[in-house]
Amino acid sequence: MRARRLVAGALVLLAVLAGWQLRSLGVDNRLERWLGGGGADAAAYERFRRDFGSDEFLLAVVGGGDFFAPDTLELLLEAAERLEALPGVVEVRGIPILYRDVFGAEDPEALAEEMGSTPFYRGLFLSADGELAGLLAEVLPAEGPAARRELVAGARAALAPLAAAGREARLVGSPALIAALDEVSRREAERTIPIALAGSLVMLALMLRSARAMLATSASAGLAVVLTLGLAAALGLSLNMVSTALPPLLWVLALSNSIHLMRRYQDLRLDTAQGEALARALAETTRPCVLAAVTTAAGFASLAAAVMAPVRELGWLAAVGILLALAVNLTLTPVLVELLRVPAFRRHLGLGTVSWQWGWRSRPRTVLAVAALAVVAGLAAIPAIRVESDPVAFLPAGHPTTGDFRGLDERLGGFYTLELALEAPAPWYAPEQLAVIGEVGARLAASPIVSRVLSPLDVLAKLRHWDRGLDPAAYAPPATTLEAEGLIAGAGDPGRRALARLARPDGRTVRVSALVNELEQGRFLELVATARELVRDLPDGWHGEVTGQVLLLVEAQRRLVVTQLASLGLALLLVFAVIGLGLRSRRLTAVAVPPNLIPIVAAFAAMAAFRMPLDAGTVMVASIALGIAVDNTVHVLEHVRRRSTAGQPVTDAAAATLREVAPAMVATTATACAGFLALATSDFVPIRDFGVLATVAMAAALAADLLVLPALLAAAEGRR
Repeated sequence: MRARRLVAGALVLLAVLAGWQLRSLGVDNRLERWLGGGGADAAAYERFRRDFGSDEFLLAVVGGGDFFAPDTLELLLEAAERLEALPGVVEVRGIPILYRDVFGAEDPEALAEEMGSTPFYRGLFLSADGELAGLLAEVLPAEGPAARRELVAGARAALAPLAAAGREARLVGSPALIAALDEVSRREAERTIPIALAGSLVMLALMLRSARAMLATSASAGLAVVLTLGLAAALGLSLNMVSTALPPLLWVLALSNSIHLMRRYQDLRLDTAQGEALARALAETTRPCVLAAVTTAAGFASLAAAVMAPVRELGWLAAVGILLALAVNLTLTPVLVELLRVPAFRRHLGLGTVSWQWGWRSRPRTVLAVAALAVVAGLAAIPAIRVESDPVAFLPAGHPTTGDFRGLDERLGGFYTLELALEAPAPWYAPEQLAVIGEVGARLAASPIVSRVLSPLDVLAKLRHWDRGLDPAAYAPPATTLEAEGLIAGAGDPGRRALARLARPDGRTVRVSALVNELEQGRFLELVATARELVRDLPDGWHGEVTGQVLLLVEAQRRLVVTQLASLGLALLLVFAVIGLGLRSRRLTAVAVPPNLIPIVAAFAAMAAFRMPLDAGTVMVASIALGIAVDNTVHVLEHVRRRSTAGQPVTDAAAATLREVAPAMVATTATACAGFLALATSDFVPIRDFGVLATVAMAAALAADLLVLPALLAAAEGRR
C-alpha cells in the first residue's frame, strides 16, 4: 500500500500542475485545423495562395437602399475605412471605396450612374433591386485562434454605427462563422458540462449510497480529467467543437473502473475488515480494469487514422486519458477508500436481490434471435443517414450569425468562393483566350448556388467601359490583343489592383472565382463536379485546377467518413486482439464480438431516427460507442474466465458473475447516462448530438452485456 500512496501522491502533484496549465486551454475552430495536410488538393491550394493571395473574406451586407444619398455615402465610407484599419484586412471593396478612390468622395450622381451603367457591380456591391449594398473585405488573419475572433469583433464594431442609424447590417464569411463556433462551443461547454457532472454525481450518490464512496470515486475521475486536459494545454493544443466532448467522456470512462472497484469493496466489506476487503477487491478487479482500459484506449487510438487533425487529437488524448484514469483508479481510489474509511454497502436499490437471468439462461436462442432482428432493423436504417458539411447548422437557430447567413439570399454576394486557377497557352487577354475564360465563367454562373462569377474578363470589360467615356455599349471584352494591352497599360490604380487579384504578371495564369451562396454539401459538390468538368474540357494548351479553402474542407470531411469506417475496422481488430491476449481464450474473445457491435449499430440507427447528419462530430460515434461498450464486456468475461477455470460450468459462471458485477454495471451506465443526457440539452448541435448518441450507446451496451453476452455463453455451452 505504501507504493500506491507514493504514486497517488505523485499524481495529485501532477494534477496541481495540470490545473495551472488549464488556464491556457482555449477553443480553436479555425478552418486550417480541419483541412488536413498533404495531398494534391492541398498542393493546388498552396499554389493558388502563392499566386493570388487569400480566398477568405468578410462580407458586410447593408440594407435599406438609397445608397447614393450624401449622408448615406458618408456613413458607408466611415464604416469601410474602419474596416480597412483592422489588422488582417488586406483590402475593402464596395460603393464607398469606389466613391472615395474614383470620384474623390464627390459627385454622388456620377457614382450612381457608374454603378448602374453596367452589370459589373451588380450582385457583388449592389443588388439588382438596389436594396442591398455589400462591403467586401479580403482578409488574411494572423496566426493563432484569437485572430479571427478579434477581426470579427472589430468588424462588428465598425458596422455598429450603421445599425445605430437604422440600417440592417449582416456579417457573413468564414471568419464570422469560425468566431461564432468558437464562442458557442466555449459557452455551451462551460454551461452544459457542469450540469452533466452534477447529473452524474446525483446518480452516483443514488447507486453508491455513501457520500464517502461517492467522494472517492468522483475525486479519482476528476483527477484523471484534469491530468488529461492539463497535458493538452501543456502541449499547446486547444479544444474545438469535437473535443469539447472529451471532458465528459473521460469523466464517464474514469468513473467506470472506479465504480467496479468501489462496489466490490463495499460488498466484501459487509463480512470482512476494511484492509482485507480492499485487498480482495483490488485483487479481483485489477485485471479486468487493466484489460478494459487497454482495450478502450486501443479503440480510441484508432482515430489516429482520421484525416482531420482535431479528430486525431481527440483519439490520442482520449487514449492517454483512459490510461491515466487507470493509474488513478488503481492508486488514488484505494488510498481514498482507506483514508475516508468508506463503509460497507448496507442499503441498495434492489439490485443485489435480482437474479439477472431474464430469459438468457432458459431461452438463449430466443434472446439471440430478438437481438439479431434488432440489429438488422438498425442496419436497415443506416442508409437514411445523410452526410452534412454545413457548419452553420452547428449553431443554435436563434444565434445572430445563423440569422446573418440564413437571411442572406442570392441577391448579393456569397458565403465563400470556389476557385479556378487557369493557365492559358498565350496571353490571357488575347480575344481567343478571353472567349475561353468567358465560357468558363458563364457555365459556373449558370449554377443556382452561384451569385456572381469574377474573372479578369470582367475587369477588362470595365476598363474598356471607362476608356470609352462610360458608354454602356462599350462594356464588352476588347476586340484585339493590342486594345487589351492598351487598356491594361492605361489602367489607373483601382483597375491595376483589380487585375492583380485576378491575373498573374506572367500573362498566362488567371483566377476565376465563383461566389457561392449555398452551404449544403450536395449542391456544392455538384458545382465542384461542373468546375472539374470544365477544367477537363479546356481547349488544347490550357491547364486548370479547382481549389479553394472550403473545397478542401468539404473534401476532407468526405475522406473523414471513409477513413472513419477504416478506423472502425482497425479499432475492432485492436480491441478484440487485446481482449484475446488478456482472456487467453479464443472462445470468449469470439463471444465478446457481437455484444460490442450492438451499441455501434444502435448509435447509427439513432442518427437515422433523429435525423442527425454524419459530420465531423457524429462520424466518431462508432469508435466512441465501442470504447464505452467494451468496458462492461471485459469485466463480465474476465470473471467468467476465472470461475470457469476453477471448474464451474460456463452458464453457472455467467449467472454468478452477473450477480456480482451487474449492480456495478448498472451503476456505471446510469451515472454515465445521467451525465450524457444533460449534454443533450445543449443548444450547440455537436454537444447535443454527442449526448444523445452516447446515451443510446450506453443503454444498448448495458442491454447487450446483461442479455446477449450471457445468452451467447449459454448457447455456446449448449452446443458443446
